[in-house]
Amino acid sequence: MKREGTNGNEHVIRAANLTVGYSGYPRVLSQIDFQWEGAGIHLIIGENGSGKSTLIRTLAGLQKQRGGTVFWGNEDVSQISSTRRTAKMAFVQSLPPRQSELTVSEALALSGRKEENISQWLHTFDLLDMTTKSLCDLSDGLGQRVMLVRAILQDTPWILLDEPTAFLDVKSRQVMWAQLSALVSKGKRVMVSSHDYHLLEGNLDLRSVTAIQENRLHALNPAGTCADWNAHI
Repeated sequence: MKREGTNGNEHVIRAANLTVGYSGYPRVLSQIDFQWEGAGIHLIIGENGSGKSTLIRTLAGLQKQRGGTVFWGNEDVSQISSTRRTAKMAFVQSLPPRQSELTVSEALALSGRKEENISQWLHTFDLLDMTTKSLCDLSDGLGQRVMLVRAILQDTPWILLDEPTAFLDVKSRQVMWAQLSALVSKGKRVMVSSHDYHLLEGNLDLRSVTAIQENRLHALNPAGTCADWNAHI
């Protein structure tokens, strides 16, 4: 991971003099110049309230920045159409949707993927018995697994996940990391904010670790230990 410049890769995510936060509240992060590039898992860590979710939502173009610019490649994310945005990036929020009356099958069919591909992923995440249930009737853990499948089916260069393991049991977490590693082997890029980063210690697919400390970003060694990372948050 590099802090400045680009290498011409259209799939680089770059923050240029970026300030993030919510209107009427103190700024969460200020004047950030940073970038994330390359296939692999890009981990963002920090204490509760440090701004992990705010940062990742801003990088995904889902939250307006307070200043500066987010670039996907050489494009200002604020200028990218919603159609092209969904072709370039999938996002999984920390809380699964609770309002949708769509069934699991209906929600996943919106991806436009073939039914056999959808069934394969439903089987992988142990969701085949849930296809006729409405999203609003699922537990948080089941809902999160459906959202993971939907993000994978989008088949985008980037998948961004905000605390994806919050509602997953141990088996589901293992399945998730295994499948994300399989996607990385095919050249995908995964950015994840998580408190469960001990699960990634020693993971060969870990491309970068970014810590939030005192309203700034710090690039850490992805080959380091959790103890090393903890010292910087």
